[in-house]
Amino acid sequence: MTASRDIANQAPTGPRAGPPDGDGANPPAGDRAAAPAGDGASPPVKENELARRSANGFEVFGQSLAATGPSIAIAGTVAVIYLTAGRGTIWSYILATVVVVLVGYSIAQFARRTAAAGSLYSYTASGLGRGSAFAGGWGLIFGYAIMAGACLAGSALYFGAFLAKFGASGESRPWQLSLLVVFLVLTVAVPVRGVRISTRVAVTLELASLVAIGVLLIALFIHYGARFDTSQFKATGASTTGIALGSVLAVGAFCGFESSASLGIEARSPHRAIPRAVLLTVLAAGVLYIVAAYGEVLGFGSAASLAQSSTPLNSLSSTAGVGWLAYFLDLAVAISAAACVSASLNAAARGVYSLGREGILPTSFGRSHSKFKTPHVALFALAPVVGGVPFVMVAYGTSPLAIFGYLGTIAAFGYLLAYVLVSIAVPFFLARRKVLTPLPVIVSVLATLAIGYVVYKTLVPVPPGPYNTFPYIFLAWIVIGLAWYLALKLRNPARAAQLGTLQELETADLESRIAAELTPETETAELTP
Repeated sequence: MTASRDIANQAPTGPRAGPPDGDGANPPAGDRAAAPAGDGASPPVKENELARRSANGFEVFGQSLAATGPSIAIAGTVAVIYLTAGRGTIWSYILATVVVVLVGYSIAQFARRTAAAGSLYSYTASGLGRGSAFAGGWGLIFGYAIMAGACLAGSALYFGAFLAKFGASGESRPWQLSLLVVFLVLTVAVPVRGVRISTRVAVTLELASLVAIGVLLIALFIHYGARFDTSQFKATGASTTGIALGSVLAVGAFCGFESSASLGIEARSPHRAIPRAVLLTVLAAGVLYIVAAYGEVLGFGSAASLAQSSTPLNSLSSTAGVGWLAYFLDLAVAISAAACVSASLNAAARGVYSLGREGILPTSFGRSHSKFKTPHVALFALAPVVGGVPFVMVAYGTSPLAIFGYLGTIAAFGYLLAYVLVSIAVPFFLARRKVLTPLPVIVSVLATLAIGYVVYKTLVPVPPGPYNTFPYIFLAWIVIGLAWYLALKLRNPARAAQLGTLQELETADLESRIAAELTPETETAELTP
């Protein structure tokens, strides 16, 4: 059965076909006018809507790529994984890529059939119901916001190092605090201006950063000659346990790959563009990480030499005889981190916006900018958290590098919760649509087990402080959110039952548009990712 027939014939089309909690919620107040007209035309833009069908496929891909932030991941994670996995580092990245591909495949099953700004929480609602969906969405918002704070610290750190090369005290505390404020203002202002400009700017910055890193890798390969380092392929001296632990760390380097799912309302062809963006980002990032890991391990040669370097990429540029590239590398990683902040804010704000539109959070969060059609209230609400956390930590003497590590680690819990829930939800979602086949079930089980292992290894054995406190901080966030949702459900059950209904309306409109435009010749091209 093709994806288009699945959408046209199996998807729920009315407000009574809500998430599977059995309470048949009505659409959000004021949204009933959004039901598609009989001729299949999209409804007119209304107050508090996002910019419908405005982002093309490249811009949707740019959202996922920038939120993943491969440049800053290459700069910050390869060295850490090498200290764990040794010359088996590339195998850690290969395993991590396989794990994330499984999760990406599960996400693509939803993205081919439904569309919403709520991203994974809306998908989870379609399979597991509202309670699990809220937990996943609440956790994912936490992940995006805290990761944005981590990357904000990274942008200040590397831009400060760039300025220091010209004699400025860019790495001093006053400079770092000032840079945090400047980068926060810039990375909030761009998403407010519109999803198209924010994704274009973000992907342009990220690609420019990758070019600089690519030049470094080419220089390394030229320096060492055209030969294969067989010790890496054989994982000489590495243990199976070390490689497995390294893969746990490597999974964190992919966090954010799913964020294009938050553009379900704004993408022109979400059923095609979002699955492609999700899977292409995973595969592209996986290849980049494997190649970069091979080059970095080749350049350092031993864990001892790596441990002595606080800026691995700069050290490698000297090794390869291109020391001048260090200037560009610091700048490249700084702008990559800034792009990640902007993209993470984009995704987090659309999650908050969706919960506001559905009445789960205060409805003011569901407002959109009258001109730019962006969730500006949600963006402005998130900004103090994104900027305030690293600002306070720097003010109290924590180094930006440590902040990047701390916040990046704790943010991963939010992503992992959302990943495991959406993976579990896939078979239930497809079964309700009567399109379940064995492959999604197998992938769901493998993805769930893999993410479960990743979570287990982050908790056992108990990590040293302050990392041992991070799971409890995240747990406190989830408890607070679930308490809010439970109180809302007890106080106003009808309002609590709105969770997921924005997705139903958007999917119904998209199905109507597809049905009006679909011909046998265009069916496969339109909907097959």
